[in-house]
Amino acid sequence: MSAIKVEGVSKVFAGAGGQSMLALSDVSLDIADGEFVVLLGPSGCGKTTLLRIIGQLESPTVGRVSLDHGNNGDRPLGFVFQEATLMPWRSTAANVALPLEMAGVPRRERTERVREMLELVGLPETEGKYPHQLSGGMRQRVSIARALAHDPQVLLMDEPFGALDAQTRDMMNAELQRIWLENRKTVVFVTHSVSEAVFLADRIVMLGTKPGHIHSITEVTLPRPRTVDMTESAEFRHLAAELRRQIGAVQDTDNRSAVSA
Repeated sequence: MSAIKVEGVSKVFAGAGGQSMLALSDVSLDIADGEFVVLLGPSGCGKTTLLRIIGQLESPTVGRVSLDHGNNGDRPLGFVFQEATLMPWRSTAANVALPLEMAGVPRRERTERVREMLELVGLPETEGKYPHQLSGGMRQRVSIARALAHDPQVLLMDEPFGALDAQTRDMMNAELQRIWLENRKTVVFVTHSVSEAVFLADRIVMLGTKPGHIHSITEVTLPRPRTVDMTESAEFRHLAAELRRQIGAVQDTDNRSAVSA
């Protein structure tokens, strides 16, 4: 069953001097309920634009996106961005509780749900701490807890670990996989990192550029749970090399097009 159906989506942005820019062209994609899909590709290929259209933060110029809300009604989407965007004057617990407050959830239920979410992301001891007292990785885990607090069907993540150092990023990828395996939300995840994509994804959607379009879709058959040691395996390395080759081919095509123009 599809949780997300993208049908013939194109997006045009108005540019300077009345010029328009075609950011996405005729993108169609089905994402299954509980699937972890990664959007990968070079800068400017429209990954974030497509994510924002799926998340209803942008409207497509042509085409449409359908979300299947299952049997639980119209549940909101969950978002995690590159910056944690936590409110500095609110404690960890109060930040996680924010979407529940906005939804009018009673205090006792909010408190219980916040504790569940902090347990899920491995940070129960940070309940009373403030963002400035947490590391970058911890702040992103709080952001994930907040995004999951209202039990969304779909979690949309735009390079959430891009600003972290390599070691912390590896740890966060492992943590995100653990969290996903426990709740099996549908995840759409944007990254520039090939290794991150291979580690996390069920399927990798490679976008080409000028304009953004689906270049290829690659199924990742590595067993789960995946470990950091697995990144040294022949299968992992082979798949990563093939994806890097595809990115290079996309960039070469762009360069030739620019020269011809």
